[in-house]
Amino acid sequence: MSLRSLFPQSPRSETLIAAGRYAIFHSGIECGEERWRVEHTGDRLIVTGAHELVAPHPLPNLQEYRVTLTPTWRPLGLEVLWHVGTRALRAWHAADGERWRARIEYEGHAHEQQGDFPEPCEVEFTSPLFQQFILSRRDFQLGGEHEFPVLRIGPPHMAVSPERMLIRCVERGTYDAPWGRVAAKRYVVSLPPHGEDEGYGYWADEQDRLLESFEGPEPGVTWMRLVEYTRG
Repeated sequence: MSLRSLFPQSPRSETLIAAGRYAIFHSGIECGEERWRVEHTGDRLIVTGAHELVAPHPLPNLQEYRVTLTPTWRPLGLEVLWHVGTRALRAWHAADGERWRARIEYEGHAHEQQGDFPEPCEVEFTSPLFQQFILSRRDFQLGGEHEFPVLRIGPPHMAVSPERMLIRCVERGTYDAPWGRVAAKRYVVSLPPHGEDEGYGYWADEQDRLLESFEGPEPGVTWMRLVEYTRG
């Protein structure tokens, strides 16, 4: 099933804000990409994308998704169609006030979840765009940190795993973007009580766009890199 048929288009006109592409790496080898676009429609932001991994990644798959957000980048809903070979899983997630509800369907079976979603809570998905959403809702100075509850959504079931997340701003400098060298900050992400050595890091520009992420907390082996970017 295509992204368009799973996520029907809104009858309202949509204004493009930005579109781009991330190259995805595994153990330093490029093995996929994520293409995405951010649009404004009515009083909502809509993000659609396709995150595809191919060999030599150990789990080739395709994730097509649609995110609904407030104008301040707070997620209100996430829909996912996940293909692994000939199999397909569908997941629907949505905020309902201060509750988060989910339904996952796979091979004729359905599973539902619900839990707390207070204002400080964030959502993390496989797309690096979700780190941009988180940064956009917080002020980070060099040496600053924020800890908050987070709903982590991803394989193998596209269900919710509630955790706590800690993000620290550890460095300021400049970094390469598709449009040139830009001012940027480096961040480290961890999940307390686990230490930062089990987390990951990334560089993001002053507009909170993630430029490059790494498989560990220090710069080194690339995980994802922004390689194309278009403004609306």
